[in-house]
Order: sequence, then structure tokens, then C-alpha cells
Amino acid sequence: MNRLRPRRGFLASVVTTVAVTTGGFEYASDGPTGPPLDSGTVPADWFECDDVNRPDPDPPDDAPLEPRTYPSSPSSLDDTMVEYVTTFERTYQHNAFLGQYGAEARTVDLRRTDGRVAAVGSATNPDAVMVAIRYDLTTGTGRSSVDPRDRWDIRAVYYVDENVVLRSRYHGLAEELRFEPDPRTQGELVACFD
Repeated sequence: MNRLRPRRGFLASVVTTVAVTTGGFEYASDGPTGPPLDSGTVPADWFECDDVNRPDPDPPDDAPLEPRTYPSSPSSLDDTMVEYVTTFERTYQHNAFLGQYGAEARTVDLRRTDGRVAAVGSATNPDAVMVAIRYDLTTGTGRSSVDPRDRWDIRAVYYVDENVVLRSRYHGLAEELRFEPDPRTQGELVACFD
């Protein structure tokens, strides 16, 4: 005689099956959402500098952490861009955490574990670069009863040219560091240089 499966076990197997078959555990790119990029570079008139969207909190009163200043326009588009993007992402995460927790924010530590650069346009004199980084992030607040919280293998992809910096975040699991999602079509404007 067959025993009926317990309700919880049955529901767990159904939910898992549905999630796996519908791609619920995987990031899938829907492709470009903007106009085609014939040259690979973003046209200067695609964005308005007023549309910059990045954490930029006011300094909280009596706080141990102060907002950081974002780096200015890079002096050149070369292999040093991994360091530039790491500094930018470190500032972005620091200011985002400070904006969320204010005076309670105590610890924000970003440690890059990998980085890649790809030239857009000429390899010797690029018009722009794509930079992908992977990093670990430690955050903590004054209210926390445990040690600071660690998150591993966070991925961000940046597009940088002489006019703009675009940022996108990868939320899936991947073995290798890729330039996905493409910040030119699926990212947000985080810096604009006049």
C-alpha cells in the first residue's frame, strides 16, 4: 500500500519544480532595451546630466562614517580602469549603506576579488571601456548584535567614456566574470562629465 506524501513535502517539490522550469533561479537577459549601438559607444545625447542616479546621502549628525566623494572623470581609458571602477563602486556601496542606515552605519568594506576590462572601439585608443568587477562586501551597524554581515561574489559592470559612467548589477550565479547585464542598455547613469 502506498502512503500519501505529506502536504509539505508535496508543496516543496511542486514549488521547486515550477521555479526550476520557469527559470526562477537564473538570471536571463532580455537583450537590449534601448536603441542599437552601432559603434558600441553611447551617443552623448542619450542622457541628461540631471538624470544621474546614485546614492549621495547628507552627512548624518554625530556619525562615525561620512559620505564619500565619487571619483572625477578618469584621465585615460586603459587597464587602470579596474581600479577606477573599484573606487567608484566602493563609494557607491558606502554611500548607499550610509543613506540606508544613517548614524547607525559603522562598517562598509569592499574587497575586489576579480576584474576585467574590454576596450570599446580601438584597442589601442579606445573611445570607451567596459569594466566588470567581482567583490566581497562587509557591512555593519551599531544596532547589530552580531559581527558585521558579509556578502560574497557581488558583480557589477560599468561602461565608462569621456561623458558618462553607466552601472549595472548582475544578480545571478556565474562561474566567469562577464560584461552582463550590459550597462549601455540595461544600466543606470551614475556619473556625467560636462
